[in-house]
Amino acid sequence: MAGAAGVALVATGCASGDAALASAKVSQAERAINEAKQGNAGVTAPLDLKTAEDKLTAARAAASKGEHDEAMRQADQALVDADYARARAANAQAKKIVDEMRQNIQTLRQEIDRLSR
Repeated sequence: MAGAAGVALVATGCASGDAALASAKVSQAERAINEAKQGNAGVTAPLDLKTAEDKLTAARAAASKGEHDEAMRQADQALVDADYARARAANAQAKKIVDEMRQNIQTLRQEIDRLSR
């Protein structure tokens, strides 16, 4: 009988550990999505951001049903999608800066040519 009680305690401990881990992963995905939004991913990578938000919603739903493994899986995927959206937004911003710099260089070259004549 003591063995069964020990197994039940271990199982309960694992379940609460899974719940805590799932909650931590959901929180991590939430932070990643917020960072992506702050990085303008809603404009430059809206589909990727929406995918991350949908997976976060699925993670929350799974966690509320006690499906901790599914919640962790969905939260991990939401995190990856949010990071991808943030990276695409950063890339778009970098491309914009490069284009502006090229335009400035072209303008300077034209001005130098004009002054040297």
